[in-house]
Parts: sequence; structure tokens; C-alpha cells
Amino acid sequence: MIIKRGECEELERCLRSLDGIVSEVVAVVDPAPMDGDRTDEILAAHGAKEVLLSWPKDYSAARNESLRHTTADWVLVIDTDEYIREFNVDESVLDSDIYRVTRENEYTEEDKAMLGIERITRFFRNGLFHYEGKVHEQVVSDTGEPYSAKDICITLGHTGYVDRTHMLEKSVLYRDLLCQMIKEEGDDPYLYFQIGRTYYVEKNYKEAADSFEKAIEAGADTKDEYVESLIETYGYCLLELGRSKEALALTGFDEYEDSADYHFLNGLIYMNNAGFDKAVSEFETATSCKKVAVSGTDSYAAYYNCGVIYEVLGDTERAADYYRRAGDYPPAVTGLSRL
Repeated sequence: MIIKRGECEELERCLRSLDGIVSEVVAVVDPAPMDGDRTDEILAAHGAKEVLLSWPKDYSAARNESLRHTTADWVLVIDTDEYIREFNVDESVLDSDIYRVTRENEYTEEDKAMLGIERITRFFRNGLFHYEGKVHEQVVSDTGEPYSAKDICITLGHTGYVDRTHMLEKSVLYRDLLCQMIKEEGDDPYLYFQIGRTYYVEKNYKEAADSFEKAIEAGADTKDEYVESLIETYGYCLLELGRSKEALALTGFDEYEDSADYHFLNGLIYMNNAGFDKAVSEFETATSCKKVAVSGTDSYAAYYNCGVIYEVLGDTERAADYYRRAGDYPPAVTGLSRL
């Protein structure tokens, strides 16, 4: 762990979730004191190994310092605002050196509680990997060889996106570090993607779209895991900016055939271009996909949009059927009462 002081409630929740699961906790902490902070006390109560390191303005440097003090055979990287929801690992059957865990991100959108699901590389064999990048750090093999991480049955809860004010503060911090990295290292599609995400969080869709375009121009490759998120977020930016015709270029990627989120985006793009038959087909496809990151794209939100399309077309019977399929989703309930 690398820890920011002043997040005592989150830290206690995180450490409680690790009790009985891990053999040691290594926590890198900035030694600068903070009034009322109980970080040292909490770590001691859970038997954590505390490593003091003045904040280097480099997340990878802090991560790598924690790895230098880790003695266990396997490493699980976790942040203060995360906690274990599920841990089902049988070490005797592990057949890879590195794995992706599931992270469930809680956040709010227009005062509605939402859940985003993603796979992130956080579990690996000790002594074979390190981190690179000042921010949005990436796990890199010590040999420099590429690797393919497998999925493992570990689920983290994450509440760092619930407080929007706090999220916006982090967004500005991250963007400054990312821009510094580009100055030092040159154009990099992943860095432009992450800069675009910071603008998207702030709902600055114009700057976000510009950054995503730079990522594409810099050589973003659909083989890289982050590119699906790049395409989807770029698509939402274009729709927000009223550039729906341009968004048509983002449809039809076979690489994301199993993604509910991608088909849902395609449905919105066709819907905004009056391609209603194609839109319904994409929304229907989304409901049969097993891979889903944003709750609702594979169910109630997709059915609701189909209902909207048929209501606009005057087919109230089909519209009502889709609104009912959306269950208690408030906009669908409203649509049904309107019919």
C-alpha cells in the first residue's frame, strides 16, 4: 500500500478486509505529520510494516519502495479507498506469474448511485515485476518482456469516486503529472488517454475529445487493454459535443464484440444518427454480453433506450414491452406511465 494521511476511516476498512487473508501489510507513508491523523496508530494495530518516504510526486517510485520491503511470495496491491469484497485464491493451482483482479467502482451520476466494473493488474509473484509511470502507473516485467495477465477471483470494492469534489481534485493532480511525463518522454497514446479521462471526469468534453484524438494519432492500438475504454469515452464525448456523425467511425470494432458497454455505445451512436433499427439491434446485443463495465448497459438502460426509440416511432406496444423489461429503472417507469 501507499497511503495518504487523513483517510483513517477508509484505511481501517481496508485493513479489516485484509485480516486473515494476507501474511503481511507493507505501507509506504509520507512522514509529514497531520493534525488529528491516526494513520500510524491504525497501521500498528494491524501489525503493518510502515515504511516512511517523503512524497516523491511519483506513484511508481512509491509503489516500488513498497515492493522492496515485501517478503511474501505473492503481492496484492491495494489502495486506502479500496477493500476486499471477495478473495478466493488457491495458491496451489496458480499457473501464471501475474493476474488481474476485479474492481467495482462506486460513483454517482446525476444523483444516482452507479457501479463500474473493471479488471486491473494487481496480483503478481514477488520479485518479477515493478512499476513505471509517475501516475496511472503500470506493472512492468523486470525483464522488459511483454506479459499476459490472467483473471483471478479477487474483487475489490472502491469508493474513491463517490466524493466528486475529491475526485476533481485528484483529476487536476493527475493531469499535471501526466503532462509532465509527456514533456519528459514524448508523445504516448496511453498518457494522452489518461489526460482525456481527467477532462472527461470534469465534463470538459472538448478537451477530453482533443486528448483522445491525440492518443489515436500517437498510435493507440486496439490490442492494448485500455483502448476499448478510450474508444468508448471518446464516443460519449462526441455525442455530448453534438458530433454524432463523426462518432459513426467508432462503431463496428470486432475486437469488442463481447462487450456490453461497446454495443451500448454503438446503440447510442446509431440512435443519434436516426439509425433506429441498428440501434435496437445493438442494444439487444448488449443484453446478451457477459462482459460489462457499467451497470445497466447490459440490461435496464439498454431496454429503456429501445423503449424510447419505439415510443418516438409511435409503436406504443413495443415501447411498453421494453419499458417493462427495464424493471424499476425510474426513467422507464416514467415512460410506461406516460404511455
